[in-house]
Amino acid sequence: MNTKIRFLLSLVAWLFLLAPIPARSYAQEFYKGKTLRIIVGYAAGGGFDLYSRAISRHIGRHIPGNPIAVVENMPGAGGIILGNYLQSQAKPDGLTVGNIIGSAGPSAAFRHQGN
Repeated sequence: MNTKIRFLLSLVAWLFLLAPIPARSYAQEFYKGKTLRIIVGYAAGGGFDLYSRAISRHIGRHIPGNPIAVVENMPGAGGIILGNYLQSQAKPDGLTVGNIIGSAGPSAAFRHQGN
């Protein structure tokens, strides 16, 4: 194999190995000291609420910067109220997560498309 090709291949390999380091550092700085909101589209005490609370106890350890996770409930209309909130009012900053049934999100998004 040509030395130039070997050099270029090793350079590309090193770039791929070193590329995740700045991203992890940025994520750690971004999430450090922040609160991750897990919003449940149903009332407290139900299945979606219970597993959201179980996830909230552990998810902070698996995200760089170890953010604190809190669970909020936004019940109503089978999750469509939460779907509308996520689509139209929630900041797209990576700190808000919605937990709704699969069909509630798309139905909320389609309803706002011109009506």
